[in-house]
Amino acid sequence: MASKILGKDGFYGWVNLTVMFFFNIVVMLMITAFSLFLPFWVKEFDWSRASISGAQTISIILAGLTAPLVALFIMRRGPKQAIVIGNCINVVGLVMLSFQHSLWQLYLGNGVIIGLGMSIGGILAGSTVINNWFVLKRPAALSISMAAMGFSGVFANPVLMALVLWAGWRNTYLILAAAALLFCVVAPALLLKKKPEEICQVPDGPSVAGPDPLKSTDSLYKNLDKTTVDFTAREALHTRALWLLVAYTALTFLVITGFMTIQVDYLFDIGVPPTRAARLLMVLGAAMGISQLGVGFLGLRVKMRSLAIFSMVLSIIGFSILQFAHSLPLVLLFFVLYGMGQGMQSVAMGNLLPDYFGRTEFPKIMGFTSPITTFVSSIGAPLMGYIRDSSGSYLPAFRILLVLLILSFFCVVFAKRPVHYSLREGQA
Repeated sequence: MASKILGKDGFYGWVNLTVMFFFNIVVMLMITAFSLFLPFWVKEFDWSRASISGAQTISIILAGLTAPLVALFIMRRGPKQAIVIGNCINVVGLVMLSFQHSLWQLYLGNGVIIGLGMSIGGILAGSTVINNWFVLKRPAALSISMAAMGFSGVFANPVLMALVLWAGWRNTYLILAAAALLFCVVAPALLLKKKPEEICQVPDGPSVAGPDPLKSTDSLYKNLDKTTVDFTAREALHTRALWLLVAYTALTFLVITGFMTIQVDYLFDIGVPPTRAARLLMVLGAAMGISQLGVGFLGLRVKMRSLAIFSMVLSIIGFSILQFAHSLPLVLLFFVLYGMGQGMQSVAMGNLLPDYFGRTEFPKIMGFTSPITTFVSSIGAPLMGYIRDSSGSYLPAFRILLVLLILSFFCVVFAKRPVHYSLREGQA
């Protein structure tokens, strides 16, 4: 069986996808743990929300500053080594956080150590694995991989909350460290393969006709809006489309990180008890997971930019409702709409860059633009905490997030795929 999967007529991409599915579940747990634990830290240590959120800001900024170097490392050594090294660092950070007693320890553990670990072995390395192995089937593959993060909220958030209430947040961090060691270090080290070309295979597998999958005549792919010529990083940086996508991503991530950091605290603020808050987060996770799977398979027939625009509409409607959500049913409706929008956005953002500019220098393009997106998105967490501490409510913050979503919507509307200069010269 193993020889068939590794053979010329096999396709190892599905093994990589399975590894990344479980990898993303644990990564999502590491990300959401911060927001789940925040209200408990406020109560136990009497820290302000703004000061706690600063640790998340440092983590995001550090990830952005190191992204260009991480991109060069991935281009030279491959995503597998980055994933293993980065998540060894994450395990150290998780263990350290379980013993924290001071704010500086939170900043060091979450802000510096996990920030560095996520930069090296997180989204960039994980998306590179998928992009190396899938081109035409990338929307479906990426949606399956990303759906793990959405569906993890269905069971992971309630499980984490139950663990915190039963064993405490310190022991929960140790359990997360063990899960990260198994699924983010050991499994990738043993099973991941860098590129299909290394084992004489092709992207998407032997079912794709011809050596160049982008020239397939299969009617399934006629509506895909993908470049047939890969851009270099320098060429991509000179296109208007790239900077519109950077603005779209940065503003959307600002909203996501800002709301994700305070979502549990917000529910506690409006009187939702911990067990019911966990159920609402289950709804959010289910909505994300379902939409991630749906948009991935729709992406085999519909332009990803069109799906990205629709996802922004859902998020804008959701946040519009949140401005007037004074009852649990309206809060529930917000979580459904925003979860669907966020799930679709995560898959769209993962597809648009390689669709527009190709897979050859994808890590470099993403790495060079990440400092901008991460710096902007890092504002979200402390901004939410500061507004809540100063005004006593998250409502003014939600109004700001709604405006940012509207700006992000217009960015993706105008971000049309560029045509490589060699094709323009050929048409002339």
